[in-house]
Amino acid sequence: MSSLKGITIIVFALFVGASASNSFEIIKDCKQYYDLVDYNGPVKYFSTANLQHVRSTDQSKVFKFAVLGPGDGHLRYGMWQFPYDNDVMEIAIGGWRNTKSAGRRQYRTADNQYTNYPLAEVQTPNLLSPFHPLMFVLEVFNEGRVEVRIDGQPQPFLSFQDSSQIPANYMAFNKWDRDLIFFYDCPF
Repeated sequence: MSSLKGITIIVFALFVGASASNSFEIIKDCKQYYDLVDYNGPVKYFSTANLQHVRSTDQSKVFKFAVLGPGDGHLRYGMWQFPYDNDVMEIAIGGWRNTKSAGRRQYRTADNQYTNYPLAEVQTPNLLSPFHPLMFVLEVFNEGRVEVRIDGQPQPFLSFQDSSQIPANYMAFNKWDRDLIFFYDCPF
């Protein structure tokens, strides 16, 4: 029986090792954003114009990013670097303890009070993992449609229409209450 445990442990270690190396291979050329503030903290937005790996068309901007963590990752984007007293878009990935994902418009005041306007919510149980990053593609259309899909999948798992047509000129990441790492500006 003890030799069977040893074989199981070796097989499991080989499986985990192979999965981890493949998972981390997909993010090796991405930038890393790991100093995340909690949901109500002061988020630092960066210009998407300075990113190297953004696909722009006449109709949309496309971003590739990955998330590593147990859940509740948030991506925000908007027109301004300091969007207080303005609307931004927020994508919650693996929110509600890794059970749902959502898209919403958010208004945040200068004293950091916010109001969320839900635009879409879908069940995504166990979407994120603290053991391997998952790569996503975010497409923001000029006419206000937003689509998020897992890289390699043809259909978005989250799609919604934003009547305010907020552009993705600046972007930021934050968390709810658990540590995460975002990988962004990933090559296509």
